[in-house]
Amino acid sequence: MAEDRVSITRLGAVGVIRIERPAQRNAIDASMAAAITAAVRDLDADPACTGIVLSGSGGNFCAGADTSRSGPTPGPGWTYAENASEVMVRTVKTCGTLVAAAVEGWAVGLGLGLVGAATYAVGAAGSRYRLPEAGLGFFPFGVAPFLVDRMSPAAVVDLALSGRRASLDDALAAGLLTHTAAEGAAEDTAVALLQELAEVPAQVLADARAFLRTCSSARGSEAVVDWCEQQMTRVVLSMDSAPAGAPQEGTARR
Repeated sequence: MAEDRVSITRLGAVGVIRIERPAQRNAIDASMAAAITAAVRDLDADPACTGIVLSGSGGNFCAGADTSRSGPTPGPGWTYAENASEVMVRTVKTCGTLVAAAVEGWAVGLGLGLVGAATYAVGAAGSRYRLPEAGLGFFPFGVAPFLVDRMSPAAVVDLALSGRRASLDDALAAGLLTHTAAEGAAEDTAVALLQELAEVPAQVLADARAFLRTCSSARGSEAVVDWCEQQMTRVVLSMDSAPAGAPQEGTARR
């Protein structure tokens, strides 16, 4: 069950959502994506929760989507906006609570989308970042729009087309990360950051999130997300079959 692979812990005003699938480097399947979405929404609806940390167990953040199992072909009228992974990343991006991604080890494909969608991104020493989708035959339209609030479009395209393994320093220089931590300390650093911010008045925190959303909208980010969803719909429907109803962003292979 997805609940066994996604855990939720409360540390005071901070909720920690941890991907618990270390044997697969925390690759996310559709049921896990739905569980993460539900967890984010539940914490976001709790007035006592002022921050959410996303992390992974076993030394990796997320090695992308689980592409090991095929799902049904999308039916008539289906769009990528319905994809469980897309709903998950959009939920992280748009929720009213501060979200910090705590990255150890690999953040690949879909995992990189979660990093970009979070308010803060804490990268541990030795962490690595990659978009492998071009090698799978498609541009990462499901991830790319969630990176451009902090990275330039040119930097996103370079990472996508090259498929290269970006280091902590590379990710920091590109603007993907907001904070760094010692190896093994990303989650603790993210929790400490959000616990400190819990002292800020609730209205100020809400205004800060509203400010970020307004700036993102002014830059046309929502329009980019919508356009990219249309492109991913085209990509999905051009394929004979796809995992969990759609080709998922990223892969556990590397």
